[in-house]
Amino acid sequence: MDAVACFIERGRKVIRFLVFTDLHLEDCTDGLQRLDGILNHAKEEKVDFIVSLGDLCFPTDAYSPVMEKIRSCGIPVYHTIGNHDVQDWEIDYSLRFLGKDKPYEAFEKGEYRFIILDTCYWKSEQGEYHFPNKQRIPSLYPWVPREQLDWLEGQLSDGKKCIVLSHMSLVNPFMRRGIANKEDIQRIFEGKNVLLCMNGHDHGSDLKWINGVPYYTVSSASQFCWWSADGSRVENLFYKDPLHVIVELDEDEIRIQGMESDFVGLRPEDVGITDYRWNGVDVHPVAQSHVLKRTK
Repeated sequence: MDAVACFIERGRKVIRFLVFTDLHLEDCTDGLQRLDGILNHAKEEKVDFIVSLGDLCFPTDAYSPVMEKIRSCGIPVYHTIGNHDVQDWEIDYSLRFLGKDKPYEAFEKGEYRFIILDTCYWKSEQGEYHFPNKQRIPSLYPWVPREQLDWLEGQLSDGKKCIVLSHMSLVNPFMRRGIANKEDIQRIFEGKNVLLCMNGHDHGSDLKWINGVPYYTVSSASQFCWWSADGSRVENLFYKDPLHVIVELDEDEIRIQGMESDFVGLRPEDVGITDYRWNGVDVHPVAQSHVLKRTK
């Protein structure tokens, strides 16, 4: 019997978990300290489990100590596949590095089912392919293949309360940030018991409601990347703190406990972003907090 089931038997009805994303340890001089901050907060809050929504670090031997730190933290950690996890590596290699058996999967905690999608595919006239797209063939991406969509429908078919987790957004229309076949997934969700969708990848915070389903984008735990229109200049704008959220699933509402931080060094206005919008999301140094009332 897992810890969540034990808490429920003792009368606890709230499931609490921490979510972070896009730490990009390969880009951070203080990446391990950021990860320590996240794991320590999870322990302090006594969360039931942790979710990393992808792009934690490159899946190479140099970062094996990172995975050992995560495995030894004493809290279950679940991973989605991020685009940088497979940008230069085959999926089987990345799965072994992350300790995963499958790129998409589902697990249950109490009365909830957590569905982990793999959004790191691209589609061309020749078919649907997993990253890496080494040939850079003009294509639709990101993409969720038909086989995975059929599996998703099956996971939703029994009416169990579901939380859907992915790296790429299932709603963001901005410059290929969200999946190309987002409408297919949104149609699958219609009439189903989907309580919340959470994604990373966009390095900002956002909340959208579509057909009664809330789609929440989690801010990066490190930075967002800006590039000039002609591609001649690229800058990483770092957040002071490792942004993340704690989610509480209660009987009649979902509480997302975010946090506020600041920038270190460059700020958005320094690169001409005066409205603090980039990649279709809000890039204030904040992981947004929300209370979502259940409609189902």
